[in-house]
Amino acid sequence: MDHLRSTRSSKCYYQNPLYMTCKDKSITYLKSLGYNVVRVPKGDIQPLQIFIREQGILKPLGELSSVLNPGEVALPGIKLNRPMAAIKGRRTNDLSVGVGLSILGNIIGAMGGSKLGLEAKFSHAKTIAFEFNDVLEDSIEIAQLDQFLTTADVNPNSRQLAHLLEADEIFVTTATIKSNKFGIDVTKKNNVDAGVKVPEIKEIVGGNLDVKTAGDGESKITFEGKIPLGFGFQAVQLIYENGQYKTFDHLNAGEGAVAMPQQGPKYFTSHGAFVSMSFS
Repeated sequence: MDHLRSTRSSKCYYQNPLYMTCKDKSITYLKSLGYNVVRVPKGDIQPLQIFIREQGILKPLGELSSVLNPGEVALPGIKLNRPMAAIKGRRTNDLSVGVGLSILGNIIGAMGGSKLGLEAKFSHAKTIAFEFNDVLEDSIEIAQLDQFLTTADVNPNSRQLAHLLEADEIFVTTATIKSNKFGIDVTKKNNVDAGVKVPEIKEIVGGNLDVKTAGDGESKITFEGKIPLGFGFQAVQLIYENGQYKTFDHLNAGEGAVAMPQQGPKYFTSHGAFVSMSFS
């Protein structure tokens, strides 16, 4: 298994520009919070969902309960909507305006707003940082997941699953974080108030979002939608040997990303823990 686990290195060894690496701040900006990124936030990403990797490509497979039958230990229950006091008020590092607007555009789009013309309104901005409030977490106890996996059997109708388990190609989400409110802090190129005009931003994004200033001036802005959207996750990689569950490896924070467009992902590729989305 050493050759398989060596792909979990946190170093950037794959330099093909078609794929994400750890230098891509759009997938590492939640690292300090302990989570990986859902690049296009979604309302239905949750714990106990599974993803598979086949020849470097990760594909969503469904729910863990659909491919594993419980043994003596039941599937862990999901603890819903736990307020994340540790995240409240936390701010990311400053991101370049290009990266920050890409992330913001995905969030606004997922909330049902428009992002067309948004870039022009930030033409005097140098950096964008994100601030998180009213964050809720859905999670499971990993110890209970470990106990469930120890006694669970592969669903006999899942013919391909045994091979994927043996190859350590299955990942299970263990926690997701969500919010319906996202804040940004904008700095101008000379590090003073960027002077972003909130009424102009409101006109662009449309009536599905509430856009407000979050402090003195207009450098801090909040975007609030109606439905909490999952924007971060934690996951483990399952390790099987000779058809038996042995252990798991954590997917380290900032080492992966999931892209979840409205119509559902076509596929996303993984080289080690770094993930790139592809559409058709």
